[in-house]
Amino acid sequence: MHQTAWTKKGSSLPSDRIPPKVQSQPTPAKTKAKGKRKDSAPPKSKDVRKLEKLRDDLRNASGHDADPSGGCFCQARMHGLSIYTPICRACGLILCELNLPHHACPHCGAALLTAAAKEGLLGMLDARIAETMAKEEEEWQRQLQAARSAEGAFPTLSAAGTRAGPGAADAQSAHPVNQTHKVLSLDAKTRRVKVASYAPPAASRAAASAEKRAREAEPEYKRVPAPPAEVVCAPAPAGERPWANMRGLNAAYVPPSRV
Repeated sequence: MHQTAWTKKGSSLPSDRIPPKVQSQPTPAKTKAKGKRKDSAPPKSKDVRKLEKLRDDLRNASGHDADPSGGCFCQARMHGLSIYTPICRACGLILCELNLPHHACPHCGAALLTAAAKEGLLGMLDARIAETMAKEEEEWQRQLQAARSAEGAFPTLSAAGTRAGPGAADAQSAHPVNQTHKVLSLDAKTRRVKVASYAPPAASRAAASAEKRAREAEPEYKRVPAPPAEVVCAPAPAGERPWANMRGLNAAYVPPSRV
């Protein structure tokens, strides 16, 4: 029997036989601080990915590796002039934008950049990447703010409009019509509200993905091959016709008409 200050030995009172009730101290509930959910960062655009690939290739290349595609010898006649290496300092070949700076010169095989020029170009690419991403982040936040304002003015059934930000590369797949959303309907017989989920057919999503990949693929440029090693020249003309055209163009002299 539980002994208390008022319990007597051999007592038969029921109150003395009841053990005291010990109240447990309430444990404080663990409160988990919920921070404000940050908006997801915008996906990298095609321009940012292209700049990052160029920076990584330039950083890992030795500069003496030849272009697997053979380069281009249009000398900026068919394509734009290269903004990184417009000319080869070894042979003087004019380089178009298809001749990337981490490859060697397609004519003489010399490196297009010195060590100092390579470091300077890497710094410039890092600055351009940071600037482009800052502009895209600013535009992303502006679009999110506009979407929140629009939702406050006119609520929508789906959050698909906010999920598709300005950084989405494919506007077709980001459209609410091509995303899974909920449909609210009213049954006329039972007068009950029904909520059903609707997803677009897989064929439309596959077509949108194929169209997105086709747009993001690099365009096929027509490259000008290297000139032949041998110089094509006409044979010596005969003595009786030193003015004859020996290259087979069949040109004939037409005297000017008399006035």
